[in-house]
Amino acid sequence: MDAVSNRKKLLFSLFVFLLVPGWVSAEHGHHADQNNSELIAADSLVNLVLDRNPGIEALLAIEEAAKYQIDPARSLDDPTFSYGFAPKTLDADDGRGLNQNIKLSQKVPWPGTLAAREQEALQESKVAHEDVNALRLRLIALTKSAYAEWYFVNRSLQIHESTSELLEELRAVAETRYAAGRALQQDVLQAEVEQRNLDRHGLQLIRLKTSIQAQINTLLNQNPNTPLPSVADVAIQTPIPTLASLEQRALELHPELKRIDAQVAANTARIDLAEKDFYPDLQFFAGYNSLWNAHDKRPIVGVSINVPFDRSKRKAALSQAKANEHSLKMKLVDQRAQLLGELARAYAETIESSEAIELYEDSLVPLANEYLSAALADYESGAGSFLSVITAEQKKLITEEALERNRANYFSRVADLERWTGNGLDGRVAFSAGVDYEN
Repeated sequence: MDAVSNRKKLLFSLFVFLLVPGWVSAEHGHHADQNNSELIAADSLVNLVLDRNPGIEALLAIEEAAKYQIDPARSLDDPTFSYGFAPKTLDADDGRGLNQNIKLSQKVPWPGTLAAREQEALQESKVAHEDVNALRLRLIALTKSAYAEWYFVNRSLQIHESTSELLEELRAVAETRYAAGRALQQDVLQAEVEQRNLDRHGLQLIRLKTSIQAQINTLLNQNPNTPLPSVADVAIQTPIPTLASLEQRALELHPELKRIDAQVAANTARIDLAEKDFYPDLQFFAGYNSLWNAHDKRPIVGVSINVPFDRSKRKAALSQAKANEHSLKMKLVDQRAQLLGELARAYAETIESSEAIELYEDSLVPLANEYLSAALADYESGAGSFLSVITAEQKKLITEEALERNRANYFSRVADLERWTGNGLDGRVAFSAGVDYEN
């Protein structure tokens, strides 16, 4: 009876293992159905982070302040009104009454100056706008990376739980066989040691989960210990666009480059202003002076100009603006090179993760399952050792976790690739498309 019972136990253990992949999937699906309302998608988490981030609010306020500088920059100075009178003429006997001098003047800068000032302010507002976009890109990549880690640790805990249950079944089989004198005590001890190692691994996963939870809560600007929902499965996008097409998008769309472009344009306007500073400003005026006896001499109109004698300070200002222009252009060249370098790195890492996922799904995971199945069959027949079963169980655990690790890495690396591209790989712009600065 003991032999029959032991054989049934072992067959049941094998049956459990063979159903493990499907059981885990079914259990995971059941868990997802129960908590579907608590699942959060990556895009939803990103939107929450962007809505709550105080850094974006601060930069948006800076952008708004910069936009308010455009109207004043293209406006004339306020006109000047002056008034004077001769006090001693108040009681004069000549019948003319109080003699007065009234004057209204308007300063008008050299033609093109106001347009250059407006262009400078406009480009500075674009710089502020691209600062917002650059921060949004960084936050999106950071949030998606944290999301990928949250996915990994939750899936690893599920794998850990199913492996622990399988190991408990194997330990029970070893104990039964040992009690029947058909196995060595070391089989039971091996199962016990493996269970303790698995418990230790579980503690590491819990620590990792706590750390990632704190990271995501920090991004959400809330208490680090706030409970978080589980995540939906990470999306595996295929095919990935070519590197050449991503490079073209990056050079056209990336806010870091557009920011420097706007800085160059603003500095070009400053060069224009420095050149116009060599020319005088005009001041038109009109007035009425009753100090003159003849009525036809009292109205007066005219124009005055400043005389820019000191050309040295103007030359220095112009040279400074041109030096800044050269600096910004070299900075743009350097930024483009760095951007393309980071893009190539992120692209290679994404391709690696994509191919690794395919390798694990098509070969390594099925082989790990077959390895454990064969080890169990050999142990049942007496041709194999319990140590081989434990080793196969370890390989299966490592392989399944490695698959989830590569899935998480892929999602995180795609996010990094999108950051350096400047938008989503599907062509969707990952930041605000633009502002009508002209209005």
